[in-house]
Amino acid sequence: MSNELEASSHPPASAPAGGAGQRIVRRLFALQELGVLVAGLVIAAVFALLSPEFLTLASLGSILASAVQFGLVGLGVTMLLIAGEYDLSVASVYSLCPLVMAALWINGEVNVYLALLLALVLAAVIGLINGLATLYLGIPSFIITLATALFWAGVSLNLTGGYPISYFGDAAIMRWLGAVEIGSSRISVSILWLLATAVLLMLVLRATPVGNWIFASGGDGRAARAMGVPVGRVKVSCFILCSVLAALTGIIQFGSFGSATPTQGSDLALTAIVVAVVGGGSLLGGRGSIIGALLAAVVLGMSYTGLVLSGVSTTWFQSFVGFLLLFAVIINLRTAALGAKFGVIRKS
Repeated sequence: MSNELEASSHPPASAPAGGAGQRIVRRLFALQELGVLVAGLVIAAVFALLSPEFLTLASLGSILASAVQFGLVGLGVTMLLIAGEYDLSVASVYSLCPLVMAALWINGEVNVYLALLLALVLAAVIGLINGLATLYLGIPSFIITLATALFWAGVSLNLTGGYPISYFGDAAIMRWLGAVEIGSSRISVSILWLLATAVLLMLVLRATPVGNWIFASGGDGRAARAMGVPVGRVKVSCFILCSVLAALTGIIQFGSFGSATPTQGSDLALTAIVVAVVGGGSLLGGRGSIIGALLAAVVLGMSYTGLVLSGVSTTWFQSFVGFLLLFAVIINLRTAALGAKFGVIRKS
């Protein structure tokens, strides 16, 4: 049930406790994020060779901007995956909520902060519906959220007739959502939202009883209930968090580019699951890493930016994501097998 990584202090006889070198090897193989680290280093090296512009500040800004989109949604999906559930509706929430905010603010002349709040409340309600439907109808979350994904995608298209809503002003809230850069670094302020969210979720998982509840709910729900863990409330809360982070991501993209589109992020649901799994998560629940998900988001950002700088069509990005998923999973499996020879125990 522990949510920290550690190496066994009693390795088998075939791998006797040795010197500092062996301790380093053990710690390395105990890393849940080892797969994504290896994948990231390989991808960075390849694109650095293919394009000299890859290792520039402008490229870093582009990488981090992409990482915000993949990462915020991926962090929410990671939390839900640890709790043993899925959410395929995040892509629809990602497109719907900024549209609602934009429609209320720009078309309806509602106060921008109230419009933002209402959009986030809508996301929380969608997450609540997903969670309650999964728990009380006894239908797998995969099916429930697939149904709600289709429903809310239709709502987004009909809300504006399929047309985007654009903003051409200079509102302060748009600047803080991502329209400006940090000093002269060419890095959008939106990266601060990702980092703050990652730190907060890491603290929840590692330093609070709620973190243990989340891991226990996804690991063995029946045993967790027997120990007094409020599994139902934990899972519903994770559904709500997942939807709110998806909405926040869409709103940040609206702030960054000044346009909300009904069809944006259509493939984000599966990409977010890739972020969670590549980052060290398990589709069976009870396992996941916020740091790993953050690294996976950066790796995807590197991949997208690297393809552009290398002159390769971005239509190959999805193929690259599939390759990355397979590569990282193979690395994780192989390092886990090698780590076993050193008496390493990997824990969530």
